[in-house]
Amino acid sequence: MISDAGGTIDANHAGYSGTGFANGANAVGSYVEWQVAGPASTLTFGFANGTTAARPVDISVDGTVVAAAVPFPSTGAWTTWSTVARPISLAAGSHTLRLTATTADGPANLDYLDVAP
Repeated sequence: MISDAGGTIDANHAGYSGTGFANGANAVGSYVEWQVAGPASTLTFGFANGTTAARPVDISVDGTVVAAAVPFPSTGAWTTWSTVARPISLAAGSHTLRLTATTADGPANLDYLDVAP
């Protein structure tokens, strides 16, 4: 997982799955990016959003937006983790997957990505 230059990998909110989570910058255009392998038909993102407003992102694959303004709703607290799943097809091979914030609040805190066939 790669976060934009303004983001960080943090470990200060309990309940995430690994050794840290991506905390993107609070800005339009802030992003988190992964290198993933296809084929796949469903992408599931683990996240936390402790604000009261959704934090929408555009999902792009290899530079092309495949899902616009996907909301990551409030989870009520930064320590409450949830998931958002989207049916997004990936052909066999390596792909660059990017979530880009569409509001000044930036993306939700992102814990993991599950790529399922």
